[in-house]
Amino acid sequence: MTTPAVLSVEKFSISMPDATVSTPALSLGQDIDNCVPFMTISSNNSVNKAQMVDVSKNTGTDKFDFVCSSVGARTLEVTIVEFDPAEVTVQEVSFTVGSGLSVDVTVTAIVEANTFPIIYASEAAETTERYGRSLMLATFTSTTKLHIEKHLHGVDLVGHAYILEADNGAWAIETGASISTSYVWNSAAENEAITVTANRTGLWIYHDAESLGNTLRDSVWDGVITNNTNLDLTRGNGATPAGNTTEVIESFVVEFAADVAIVQQGEFNYITSATKTAAISAPGELDNTMIVGTRQGSYCEGSSAVSPKATSQGRMTFNSSTEVLGTRSGTGDGNYRQNFQVIEWLIADIVNPIIIHIGV
Repeated sequence: MTTPAVLSVEKFSISMPDATVSTPALSLGQDIDNCVPFMTISSNNSVNKAQMVDVSKNTGTDKFDFVCSSVGARTLEVTIVEFDPAEVTVQEVSFTVGSGLSVDVTVTAIVEANTFPIIYASEAAETTERYGRSLMLATFTSTTKLHIEKHLHGVDLVGHAYILEADNGAWAIETGASISTSYVWNSAAENEAITVTANRTGLWIYHDAESLGNTLRDSVWDGVITNNTNLDLTRGNGATPAGNTTEVIESFVVEFAADVAIVQQGEFNYITSATKTAAISAPGELDNTMIVGTRQGSYCEGSSAVSPKATSQGRMTFNSSTEVLGTRSGTGDGNYRQNFQVIEWLIADIVNPIIIHIGV
């Protein structure tokens, strides 16, 4: 890399009391086609559908739309990252996962070892809460197919995926396109060997689960990169998932080039509190830094673990340059943990031109 991969970073705090809201217009002169939204969320409504929010471009404007099927008061923390189109190709694709339980979304041909997805979805209508109906596995099955699947059907999931491909070495994906981890019904922890520079590596994971109910400790996995050679994946230590045999977690381990991003990994251990803080090292430029989860939901350790996933998802903000705040949704029951990552995008300063005056 000799040029920056990121051109701008803009942040919004958005109140979402309705089924649809939009960001204000982008204000930094961005080309929205080169922009990707990153989001964390909290809600006062302890149901899955209240927490499932789709994100898409508002056609013909410089705004992003957020869509949810459920009533409830949500607060969104949104970071819009504009990538240099000479360095990164961004695709936005839409999808619906219906009663067939999976969909293959056609994308313009990619190099899998350079590409990862950011995925959002909402329920198309109100439905009974079940994890198997809302958790999604996502992986590339070819250079032109993004495969998305769930385990059970109660209602269609309607969403958008942002496909990020590094064209000139802005990042590389560990072990090709991703790391697929098989786990069995009684697993509570899995590990994958990796070879990365941990403070330059981000993580996004996707999985589905054959859970017959809303038991968090039985269904939801989270992940964290603990060092240069280890990826930890963790599920709660309660009862075993109902009906599960062997399933897959898809981990996109993204090692950024030295001049693209700096990454810190951390964890909010909420216990039963509604908020939790964590110390971080001060980034060079806070305005260019975002905090996101390694997945949108967290996992549960304790025995009180029967709430919908909305009670475990958290909105993430900066209290200061050295402290981050997690604000979880719902009633705060259960011993929840949520992994996060602080990503500072390195944007090159504009160098003032040297002006030479020639005269007599």
